[in-house]
Amino acid sequence: MDKKDEQILDIMMGNARISFQELGEKLGISRVAAMKRVRRLEEAGIIRQYNTCIYRDDRVTMMVDIVVKPGREEKVLKYLMGRTAYICQLFRMNGEGRFHIVAVAPTVEELNYLLRMIQKKCEEDLADISVQAVKEIIKDVYGGVGNERKDRTNSQ
Repeated sequence: MDKKDEQILDIMMGNARISFQELGEKLGISRVAAMKRVRRLEEAGIIRQYNTCIYRDDRVTMMVDIVVKPGREEKVLKYLMGRTAYICQLFRMNGEGRFHIVAVAPTVEELNYLLRMIQKKCEEDLADISVQAVKEIIKDVYGGVGNERKDRTNSQ
């Protein structure tokens, strides 16, 4: 990956729907060259997918950290993967059996329901679970928030 590829990633992170024509113009290369570079980044697995991130004031965001007992990761992961209604992001973290979840729902009650279900279905598999409601999104390049502060006063 060279400097142009890094520039492509920076530009596309802010606008993944940018046309190859516009991308080429911003980089000083042709539309075809821009397209080839993006395709190469996709084939290399650097660009893995394109998402639509929607910022809505009427949603509550919660961060959940889970520590799973040894040998039970796959069972818990399988359950969490099925909770697609509220879980927007699911990360495997450093350290054995650690997951981080970003969950979004219209109400705190719905997120509390998600937590109760995780605790109920995975009760014997969990070593620890901690939850934090998001009070304010200060920067979110994926959701288009940028530098302006959006107050999120929804709390649990």
